[in-house]
Amino acid sequence: MAVVSTFSEKRREKQWKFERGVLRQLSLKQLKEDVHEHFKPVVPFYFLSHPFLLDPCMDMAIDAYLVGAEYGRFGYLGESVSEVKARCEDELTDISFSLFNLLQGWNGDTEYLLESLKISSDVFIDRWWEKGFKEAEKRHRLRLH
Repeated sequence: MAVVSTFSEKRREKQWKFERGVLRQLSLKQLKEDVHEHFKPVVPFYFLSHPFLLDPCMDMAIDAYLVGAEYGRFGYLGESVSEVKARCEDELTDISFSLFNLLQGWNGDTEYLLESLKISSDVFIDRWWEKGFKEAEKRHRLRLH
């Protein structure tokens, strides 16, 4: 008797395999340092007194990294970074907004501080999206997809 498998199951297995391969290249130490670099100047007290804020920030960076990796094949096929980023702008905006909301809850309502936090969140998410994008482009060139 043969096992029936659907196209969506095979597709999801292939996607998981690709994501695991891409995530092997990710350094958690580098990720933690990058979180400190981007957010410690904006909210220094909270990162010192509440280190548990690091984990959600790192999770959202990993999400952005995986979105970049998912869209990396379009870069391999010849599209520019800005064209590809326009394809996934909604996803990146959602991730960045989630990160901003998380940190805003631990921050004051100072207009200057909120604007700095928003900019830091956007830059942080864009940076990790680009890293995932470049890694996926490299994997596609090396035919590791």
